[in-house]
Amino acid sequence: MRILSFIILLFVAPAIHAQTVEIASTDELKAETNALVTKYTLNEQQAAEAYKILERKHQNMADIAALQSSNMALYQAKWQNVQKGTWASIRRTLKSKEQIQVYRKTQADIRRLRYAKRKELTAQNAPKETIEAAVLAIYAE
Repeated sequence: MRILSFIILLFVAPAIHAQTVEIASTDELKAETNALVTKYTLNEQQAAEAYKILERKHQNMADIAALQSSNMALYQAKWQNVQKGTWASIRRTLKSKEQIQVYRKTQADIRRLRYAKRKELTAQNAPKETIEAAVLAIYAE
């Protein structure tokens, strides 16, 4: 009986957790998707793909959230990978020349802002961890 309970718990708990994360952020996902639709002028198919991309991003962030308090370096590395993966997925979704130009401009703006923040904090002799956290906080899709 214990083995059966364990097996049920093993397969049902992740599904419940995934549903909880998805339900909790549905409105936020729709708002973020609408922002991307407006920014990149996405069609319906691209909007559906963007929703899936953002849903995956939120799921990945929920998966690594516990690391934020226990292992900040690992959390930052994983957060950076989530950012890069999200950007790459968005880029693959874009088809028109105008959409790609907006994407490239956004990426250039992020690089400039991150460079300025890194330079500012380095001049203040801030610890490396503080600099990395501040740089990763600068994010746009």
